[in-house]
Amino acid sequence: MTLQTARRRSTRSVMNDVVTHAKHLLNQSGQPKRRAVPRVSPLLHQADHEMIGPEGSQIASWHLLGHRYEAPPVLLVHGWEDDTSLWSPLIELLSQRGRSVVAFDLPGHGHSDGDRCSLELAADAILALQARFGPFAGAATHSFGGPALAKAFQQGLELDQVVLISPPVAQARQFERAWRRYGVEEPMIEAALALGHQEGRFFDLAAAATSMTAEALFIHSLDDEQCPASEGKRAAEAWPGARFWSVDGLGHRALVQDDEVVSMVAGWLDA
Repeated sequence: MTLQTARRRSTRSVMNDVVTHAKHLLNQSGQPKRRAVPRVSPLLHQADHEMIGPEGSQIASWHLLGHRYEAPPVLLVHGWEDDTSLWSPLIELLSQRGRSVVAFDLPGHGHSDGDRCSLELAADAILALQARFGPFAGAATHSFGGPALAKAFQQGLELDQVVLISPPVAQARQFERAWRRYGVEEPMIEAALALGHQEGRFFDLAAAATSMTAEALFIHSLDDEQCPASEGKRAAEAWPGARFWSVDGLGHRALVQDDEVVSMVAGWLDA
């Protein structure tokens, strides 16, 4: 074997290792960490609890019936590595208004089955909930729940109003920021991004927004470091007729439970 041949084989071996590790990095990004003890919003202890779907991939759902039970329910979609406890203030206010609510744990989260979650799996869960409890009057989403709902829209979800709180817009950028926070080396990030684009793994909410028909309200805090408000505004501008409302000082998650934000969301969904 010549030195040149050995170098070529060595280069191919290194490249194959990079691709293998890049695939692993992409696949790892679809595995949420579960809490040791899953949480449930306190008000949902009064709700009808039902596991939806086939054995082994069931979705934990809660249907809280309001006194205005003739009106379609509101769907609540939490974000990555979160759960229904996020929505406690909103559930309480919607309940006071008499609205019925459907909340659930995303695949691989909380009381739901599985150890993986993707936009496709999340969209499938939302459509299964529509088949069981729909039609929905509207939906509120946080973070990852926003693009998951948009993906479900593309696959047949029907509702008239939606609130998207702190949604990630360009999934590739979201992964890139997360990998850098976790100290992943730049060559591996570049390889994973290239592979993800090549395999069509990355969803862009702004690109999808152009075909959306529901009345949409985007809410973003200007100091959100996980999902920049500028990207949320870009998606809102692409969504026909959408409104963009910015707040400040509430970060990525706290704004979901802020009194003013909760009141705005409830008013939008119960107009």
